[in-house]
Amino acid sequence: MKLTGYAPYTRYLSFLARAGDQEPVDLFLPIALILVGLVLIVIEVYLIPGFNVIGILGLLLVASAIIVAFNEGGTMGGLAAIGGSGIAVGGLFWFLYSSGAWDRFVLTTSLKRDPEKAEEDRDQRRKYLGKRGVAVTPLRPGGVVEIEGERVEVSTEGEFIASGSDVRVVAMDRRRYFVRLAEPMSENTVSES
Repeated sequence: MKLTGYAPYTRYLSFLARAGDQEPVDLFLPIALILVGLVLIVIEVYLIPGFNVIGILGLLLVASAIIVAFNEGGTMGGLAAIGGSGIAVGGLFWFLYSSGAWDRFVLTTSLKRDPEKAEEDRDQRRKYLGKRGVAVTPLRPGGVVEIEGERVEVSTEGEFIASGSDVRVVAMDRRRYFVRLAEPMSENTVSES
């Protein structure tokens, strides 16, 4: 069995796909594709933000290396490529995790809010419900109202309210308050205050 035409490094790698007296299979191409694919994935993680063309190209190179290994080396060569790729990808993920690069992909802060803090925020926002104020800007439908000396962003329910008009806060959602024109105060209301 002659190894003419094969580089010396393939002699050591070809034993994986050799069966009986067949010529050794050249596994240099699949191994090179896997390594280049992994290098492209590392470049994607460290140098280029996001999951762009470079990372996808790296994954495609690894997948095509496995296909080439199956075509060139048969079942044994393909399984060796899958195993080698799995070990290499696992090692790559371990390296990314231990180096801190994994933190770019994983949300580290919790989205859950402290229930006590959330209730405190709601109570703080509820303090304007039912209060009267004066429109500082025209409300078309959004604008600014002054309530108890504080400027607050508000919205009407669709109607236009001129600046300087008396308004009353009638509702709120997570982002803003909703106001309507306030009814004029009657003399009974003024004398009771």
